Amino acid sequence: MRLLLVAALLATAFAARDSLRWNHEVRPKTFEKEASFKEGYEYRFHLDAQVSNGLPVPGSQQSAARSQSIVALTFESETVAYMRLEKIRLASLQKEVSEPKKIQPFEIFDEIELNQKHIDLLEKPLRFRYEDGLISDIEFDRSDMPWSKNIKRVYLNMLQVNLNQKNVVESRLRDEVRTDKHTVFTAPEVALEGDCEVVYTVVPESEDRKDKSSLRVTKSINFEKCSRRVGQRYNFRFGDECPSCENKFVGEERNIESSSVFNYRITASGHRFLIKEVDLVSVYSYAPLSEEDTFFTTFVAGKLRLIEASENEKRMEWTRNNKKESLLYSMEWEKNEEKFAATGDESLLEASPYPQIQKKHEVVARLVKSIIVKMETEEKGIELAATHEMARIVSILRLATKQEIRKMHEVICMSTEHKESELAQMKDIFTDALALAGTFNTVEHLVEKMEKKEVTPMKTSVLLKQLTSIRVPSEKIIDSLVSFCKKSKSVERQSCWLTVGSLMNGVCGEHRDLLALESAEERKCPRDVKERFVRLLEDEFEKAETRYEKILALKTIANSGMDLIVFPLEKIIKDERQDKTIRVQAIDALRKLRSVLPRKIVSVLMPIYKNTREHPEMRVAAFHQIMQTIPEKSIIEQITYQLENEPSTQVYSFVYEALHHLSRSEIPCEKPMADAIKTSLRMVREQPRKMISSTYKHWTLFNEESKSGLSLNWATLFSNDSVLPKEVMTTLETTFAGQWNKYLAQIGFSQHNIDQVLYNLIEKVDQKGLEEVIVRGKRSPTFKPTEVLRGLFSKLSIVSRQQKEQDPHALVYIRFRDMDYALLPIDQEVIPEIIKTVIRNGRIELGEIESILSKGFRFNTVLSSFVYERTRSIVNSMGSPLVYTSKMPTIFKIDGLVKVELEPKNSKSIDGLRLRLEARPTLASTHVTKVEMKLPILNFGVKLLHSINVNVPLEMTTEMNWDKKFEVKTTLALPKESRRLVQLQTRPVTFVRVWPKETRAYVEPKEKTIYVEELETLVHKIRSSHLEKATGIKLNVEGHVHGHIYGRGTERIPSALLIGENNIEINFEKTEETPKEYVIKTWFENFNEDSRMEESEMDRFYEKDNEEHFKTEDNEEYVEDEEERRGAFNKYVKSYKSDKTYSHRMMAEIKSVGARKERKAEVELNSVCDDKMRHCQLKVKGLVTPFLEKETRDWTVESTIEMLYPEMPSTLKELLSQKHRELSVSVHSRWGSDEKNVLKMKIQGEQNKEQKRWMKRVEELNERKESMTAIEEYSRLVEASMLNQYKIVAKYDIKCPMTRSLVERLYTLAKASSPFFKSSIEFGHNEERIVRAQLTLEPETRQYANLTIETPTEKVVLRDLRLPYPLRVVNIRRQSMTPIRSISKLGSSLLEETKAECTVESRKVNSFDDVIYRTPLTTCYSVLAKDCSSKQPAFAVLLKKISSNGEEKKMKIVSSESVIELEMDKKTEKMRVTIDGEKVERVERLEKARVYQKNEMVVVELDDVTVHFDGYTAQIKMSEYYKNKQCGLCGHFDGEKKTEFRRADNEETEDLEEFHRSFLVKGDECEMEEYKLKEKKNYSIESEESSSEEESIFETKWDKKSKKNVNEKMYDDETEVVEPIEKTRVLEYSNRVCFSLTPVPECPRRAMDNQENLKDIKVKFTCLSRSDRETSRLIREARREVLNLDINEFPENFVESIAVPKTCVVY
Repeated sequence: MRLLLVAALLATAFAARDSLRWNHEVRPKTFEKEASFKEGYEYRFHLDAQVSNGLPVPGSQQSAARSQSIVALTFESETVAYMRLEKIRLASLQKEVSEPKKIQPFEIFDEIELNQKHIDLLEKPLRFRYEDGLISDIEFDRSDMPWSKNIKRVYLNMLQVNLNQKNVVESRLRDEVRTDKHTVFTAPEVALEGDCEVVYTVVPESEDRKDKSSLRVTKSINFEKCSRRVGQRYNFRFGDECPSCENKFVGEERNIESSSVFNYRITASGHRFLIKEVDLVSVYSYAPLSEEDTFFTTFVAGKLRLIEASENEKRMEWTRNNKKESLLYSMEWEKNEEKFAATGDESLLEASPYPQIQKKHEVVARLVKSIIVKMETEEKGIELAATHEMARIVSILRLATKQEIRKMHEVICMSTEHKESELAQMKDIFTDALALAGTFNTVEHLVEKMEKKEVTPMKTSVLLKQLTSIRVPSEKIIDSLVSFCKKSKSVERQSCWLTVGSLMNGVCGEHRDLLALESAEERKCPRDVKERFVRLLEDEFEKAETRYEKILALKTIANSGMDLIVFPLEKIIKDERQDKTIRVQAIDALRKLRSVLPRKIVSVLMPIYKNTREHPEMRVAAFHQIMQTIPEKSIIEQITYQLENEPSTQVYSFVYEALHHLSRSEIPCEKPMADAIKTSLRMVREQPRKMISSTYKHWTLFNEESKSGLSLNWATLFSNDSVLPKEVMTTLETTFAGQWNKYLAQIGFSQHNIDQVLYNLIEKVDQKGLEEVIVRGKRSPTFKPTEVLRGLFSKLSIVSRQQKEQDPHALVYIRFRDMDYALLPIDQEVIPEIIKTVIRNGRIELGEIESILSKGFRFNTVLSSFVYERTRSIVNSMGSPLVYTSKMPTIFKIDGLVKVELEPKNSKSIDGLRLRLEARPTLASTHVTKVEMKLPILNFGVKLLHSINVNVPLEMTTEMNWDKKFEVKTTLALPKESRRLVQLQTRPVTFVRVWPKETRAYVEPKEKTIYVEELETLVHKIRSSHLEKATGIKLNVEGHVHGHIYGRGTERIPSALLIGENNIEINFEKTEETPKEYVIKTWFENFNEDSRMEESEMDRFYEKDNEEHFKTEDNEEYVEDEEERRGAFNKYVKSYKSDKTYSHRMMAEIKSVGARKERKAEVELNSVCDDKMRHCQLKVKGLVTPFLEKETRDWTVESTIEMLYPEMPSTLKELLSQKHRELSVSVHSRWGSDEKNVLKMKIQGEQNKEQKRWMKRVEELNERKESMTAIEEYSRLVEASMLNQYKIVAKYDIKCPMTRSLVERLYTLAKASSPFFKSSIEFGHNEERIVRAQLTLEPETRQYANLTIETPTEKVVLRDLRLPYPLRVVNIRRQSMTPIRSISKLGSSLLEETKAECTVESRKVNSFDDVIYRTPLTTCYSVLAKDCSSKQPAFAVLLKKISSNGEEKKMKIVSSESVIELEMDKKTEKMRVTIDGEKVERVERLEKARVYQKNEMVVVELDDVTVHFDGYTAQIKMSEYYKNKQCGLCGHFDGEKKTEFRRADNEETEDLEEFHRSFLVKGDECEMEEYKLKEKKNYSIESEESSSEEESIFETKWDKKSKKNVNEKMYDDETEVVEPIEKTRVLEYSNRVCFSLTPVPECPRRAMDNQENLKDIKVKFTCLSRSDRETSRLIREARREVLNLDINEFPENFVESIAVPKTCVVY
């Protein structure tokens, strides 16, 4: 022990002696007489240098390196010198440093013993040219290494000073240069860090003007103006440029701010000088999020002092090297490293400056085994350290040779020491690491194993997808994968080709990746290589035989993103012989060229978009890609101009919606485009949207402070040939740190004619004997309506409307980081393969299903991945790379079992199933952000670790039964032991790794956690338990976090979430209160006939405290008596009886099992409604066992809701005379535990005075007509029966403070969010515990609302609130004729409004697609609507005139069940109904055939088709089911107006006569009336404007002639004559406005005066001042209705004679 102590003392003494010796040697000697560098002299400099990495927090812990050395400089001549380093020392440090900018004492560092090999290299001399202070033609020793050369360049870089102003770009005070040496100038300069602009400032050191020899020179590098900056960037190719972002995120200095400043003390003599001292300070700040959130700061400080100058004629000994190099940092090793990764050439590793790991196979095997051990603990899941070990394996593999990889494979994958399950996991980890390493050697090894089928197809697919992020993709790697692609099949082939495309983009695409190979001016992708790649992809497309293979080839081309692909894609897009799907995919394949060739994309796709003959899908796809180029304003204007005359409703809908949403984008990259769109859209007329129409949504969220945001896109594209959307797509895009990640994640589904497959399957089931399910009633054995339909099909030579262009197919695709990641094709060949094993001869084979499902599926897999990895390196002023890395190593492990059993077993049918799932998923992921300085001797830096560990086992059994009622029972088992569920950890650390001479292990860095003192004072310790009282599950939350974890600290310290040390664990603790499992039950049943309605409480609806509020609004033209209204209501309530009622029940329950105390929550809903859904009662009961600490009783809720519609009027007259027209809803609720809260609420839906005014207007129109058909009256009745005002009275008694607080907060939030200029608040004292509210919707568009809320303390009024979508209001007349007795009927009733509508009169047809045209009906049947999808049609609707001169018509409706004939009986003026040739009058039989007679109108309801007929006019409503399958005079029904006139033979025509004749059914019992059919003036198409406008009582329309008793001669003329309407005449002058006191006849819109039929009348006028507010109101009202001006209030001012029309002519 004494000997050891003596040895230690001796060592300390020698160290102290060495230190004194060093300090003695570096003391500067006197050389005041020296004024310049001289030939034959040696100058010795002492260099102190320091590099420190740390957080941007003053005084925090740093990871630093310190060096000292002597620099000997010998001048061979005035311009040639030699340099040699001596006495080199190096040390490291991990401590708090108060001023890291300043050089710290060497003694506080830990000195590193240098390898003699390193010392020899560093001491090798060099020769260089030193002319006018600039350094060039550097000749290093022939045996010198690149890393050593770069360190020597540091010394030369400090000696370079352009004192003689060579290559000056800008100079100031040049006239003073010769006098006092003051000058500032700028010049380009090749320095160590790059070829950049340098700014010089030269000032005298002394204030004495006589002393002009001593100068102070300051030199700073402008890194924003570098023609070349040395560095590398990996995996920056997955993103777009964001030119609109702030300058910080643009250019080479993106995310990193660099600064290098040199201060010189110089003695000058003429043009010669001597450097006495140089101070260097460099700062590198890394701020990936925003300028305010700097993650790391690197300080470089250097001080070079002249310590000795002596005459020395002796030359330095060195090995001459003819290669002359510049001062620029040499990336020779980085280039060799990349070449090795790209080619696998092992000779390139010989020059590695880093020590090689010996026996790498043993090192990797130990790391893999260590990961397996860290995954075995069930209590904690995967340890976070496993992710770091995975990253270490990847780093070793990136420098592994082929032989080393083979040896690793043998040791790891072929081991016999491990269990089979462990061996499989080890193999998964190793193969994942090979893919993540992404070198040629690792890829070739993987390909070899995949070809030998040693890797499963699914794992192969996953590994291939991991290869898309290869850091250095190369031609050799691509060739290796291409050979595998050509041999592989199915999912492997798909993943392989998509990966090949992505790697081609890495090699030859335009992106921000920067390799050392490019920095070394070696082209990464020569033109011939790019052309070869394009030819390869073209050949794959040409050789493709199936649609899927062609799509895969196009997806591969899209992933490649090479500029030359535009030419083959343009050829495919313009080739009309190609399948439509292929052309659409070719358009999509242009997406990666959006920022490379935007003008070319526009030139290719704009003609497609503007060509109205192209398919809508093609045009929409072209538009979408044009918008991705961020087009200029001129392009946007062309797009919007096209909308003005756009014939396709789907194209218009998609384009308009897309432009509208893009105009509101907040993403800076899209801002200029958004502004241009806003301007252009002002000139576009918005068309009304249909329920089912194409749409595009673009929601954005952007934070200006961090310059980060995201956008979520949603698109649905419908077409004219399918009821299903052609494409559904959602996309997530982000803007982060200046990088715009388009298509960061996207999932989509596209299909063509898949609905045909569904229809065929339904038809096959129908043919196999399930007719009782599909067909209602029994078919007559003697009468077969289907033969009539087939005969009609044959007689008219109808050609099936089935699509022949493309067979059914679909595609599900996933995109990640703008690369097509996976696609699932579905076509007519694939679908039978899926179902043929379970369906035979139209029957489900249960044995096959059971044999597949009962076996179960066990799974046990490990997936290791880098979610992303991005690396950037720059060179610092100390001659070493500064590497910034962001990556997220992740390990996911899951094992378990899934099993399905059908119930009952071994039965011919199934009425239930049982699903069992056991899964133990666990995940560990660490996000690493790191800065590291790399040297062959040591590496050091700082990293931020953000980690998560998840370990949540799942054991679940689900049982489903649908025998009598639908029931689902799920049993969820809880863990049997305590365990950690989640761990969250953030930790900043410094690290230092000193490399040994050689090693057989991975050298672990010494890490030290950084504790920021400023944050430590705000640390909060957490220790709490949750949920035990409520659920029995005890979750313990333990750990510590910083108080301002999300906010920025003092002195601009970043958020504690970024740089603080935080740790939180969520643990599950097993206690006596913990249940064994939870059972969740849900069941429901509907339309149960064994039910009855309880006694109604609606007779107590009106009470004293709500009488005033529920008074209906009076209109000056329509005054109601409130007492009469309420009396009528009470009478209606007492007399209301429903024919039949149905009950609906739903029950949901969750309860714990196996605990000491049972916990449960349940809710039960019971509703009873009549078969018309006009009177309903709903009861809700719920229960929850105590879940709050202070609760002792069960929390319960009981609620009763009753709704009553008013009596349904049959006519307008009934509606006007009906005293009670209001909807009534009553709600009574009680809830709570110890104390009950009470809410009694009543709602009344009514018509406001404006709606009543329109209702009165309808009646006036009706009275002025001679007669109105039943259909006309019904349409107006529906419009007049809307309830647009809703009043609420709520009495409450809320005793729970929590509930009261929540309600108050929500109310306050709602008030605060309302626009202040549209709201008003009046404070007052109202009734306690009563809230009154009134919501009024604007009756025409239903998109504006007024809301009034009156609370006990205030009254809030919100006016003119714009709603995002029109609200569907209650209509007391629009109800289904058919009783609602099933779910399907309820659904069809709700969707009735979405059906397309066609109206047919004697001479006019308004088609399903809203095209209005004139054509004459004859006494022969014309087919109005018919199922033309096949030769076995489902229905046909025919119409003919009974006589040539009359207006009465006869209708025939043929379905697969019956033939129904309808015609008006003139004697009884009632509709005569004939079913299958037999006259039917009994209501029961009519309703059985679904024929309903209401007044003069008959309604026939078929599946998906509803027909209204009143003897004169036919109205047909059709669901989207028959889209593109219907034919007849009602048009093609495909959503497009331009294809409306398609003849029976399925050919389009513009000749209306030809179109009509093709649907005429000729027969012996009718006359063709050729004179009508041949008369061309009987055919015309109304204007687009008139056909697109919807008739409404809210618009001023002309009064059309009734269809009853019309003289035929009236329409013989080519022009259409209509009657004038009465309006208040308004005369406007500069200072007054005059109104007629009586109505004046005027021609309606789209009609003009008949000049031959005018008359003069005298009209009295009253005038008001134009500035009067009343004047503006009257002008607005006069546009909508006739003013009722009282002569007492509005006196007569003058009388004027006016010419008015007797008739009007439509133009």
